[in-house]
Amino acid sequence: MRIKLLLLLIGILYGQSNFATLTIYKDGTALVKQPVIWNITKGNDYLIYDDLPNAIQSETPFLDIHGVQVTSQQYFNKVFSGNDYLNSLIGEKISVKPKNEKVVEGILLEYTTLDLTIKRKNSIYIYTRSDIEYMEGAQKIKNPVLKPYLSWDVKANQSSDVEGRVLYKTSNMNWTTLYRFLLLDQEHGELIADAVISNNTNLDYEDAQIQVVEGQLNIAQEKGPVNVLRRNKMMAMDAYTQVATENKLGDYLLYPLNGTYDLQSKEKLSVRLYGPIKVQFRKTYIFENIERREKEEPLAVELSMENTADYGLNIPLPAGKVEMYLNSQTHKMEYIGSDDMRQTPKGQSIKLSSGRAFNVVGKRKVINYDRQRKSEEAVIEIQVTNGREDSVSIKLIEHINGDWIVKQESHNYTKEDASTIHFHFVLGPGEIKIVSYTYRKEWQ
Repeated sequence: MRIKLLLLLIGILYGQSNFATLTIYKDGTALVKQPVIWNITKGNDYLIYDDLPNAIQSETPFLDIHGVQVTSQQYFNKVFSGNDYLNSLIGEKISVKPKNEKVVEGILLEYTTLDLTIKRKNSIYIYTRSDIEYMEGAQKIKNPVLKPYLSWDVKANQSSDVEGRVLYKTSNMNWTTLYRFLLLDQEHGELIADAVISNNTNLDYEDAQIQVVEGQLNIAQEKGPVNVLRRNKMMAMDAYTQVATENKLGDYLLYPLNGTYDLQSKEKLSVRLYGPIKVQFRKTYIFENIERREKEEPLAVELSMENTADYGLNIPLPAGKVEMYLNSQTHKMEYIGSDDMRQTPKGQSIKLSSGRAFNVVGKRKVINYDRQRKSEEAVIEIQVTNGREDSVSIKLIEHINGDWIVKQESHNYTKEDASTIHFHFVLGPGEIKIVSYTYRKEWQ
């Protein structure tokens, strides 16, 4: 039986790992669809493919091919290893050449990452491996396998060139979303989204079509060891259905990236997803506390927007890191903080924290606290000072646990849920405002 060596499908010329389609997920894996072509002989034939990454998931490869029947598949990972070779020589005679010494012969008893132990006549010699120039063993290796490969037994009705695809999953590929949010003033900005793709395998992918998937996929857990040398009987494969045309992958979001890319080993590649997009946002200063806590600190700065057309968006936004910059007449592209953004479908809210304001400060005090056997009452006073030269929007978030009521409040509040109320107001330049209220809790 003749062995057919793989030719990758690249028109007239052929090369390695060209024109693959990579579907990359955020769990560190990728689905690779590699076009291939073989000259198949009528009857039984044997095909080999060996352009595989070191992080291939060995149980996942299969061959999608038309015009032939695939009867079995084998994944071979028994590649040559120096440590395995030395292990096979234990108990055998070897020759060792220490630095600045003559070659010595003996029986290999043990080797470690640091030392080599041999027996010569009735004596034991231990050599440091870094002091050995070379070693030789009598055991010969014919045609050592230097890289893993896939093979298939196939059956064809006629001799012809047959096109197909090798599909497999690999680990050590990932992608993240990096946003750059440029604040043009207190209400308007620009948003740019890039897909940052990492190839941490040992394989280069040339002229690859890349698509990235947003969403959390369930991953089945292995219930036992996987045998890396296997032979599976398989029927002919149906064609793999590509569903990227509508930018949806079932319950997940798929982003096909325009053009083709060279994704080299150990490389990061940044590709534009969106932008720049003109957006609007709200800037709010947040002071958040709970019951009898007393503190004085700068307020947190929150930037929020809705993923709607009114705010300039209305697009599905994948989860990622948002780097924020300020660009105004006095500040040109200065970094002002970063935050993580969850994946945000259309119509959902986005909230980002850029840090704490230098000159908007809150001070919270407990004016009075009275606890009885079946009740508790506290008087809270919150002072907010705006040291800026413009007006700011303030949001005081107060958490109260248990069965409570609020009374004697100095300002109207909004009840968010069973344990949270909000005070909202605008504070003018240089203005100081004091908000006070009493909460009371009773129990049986």
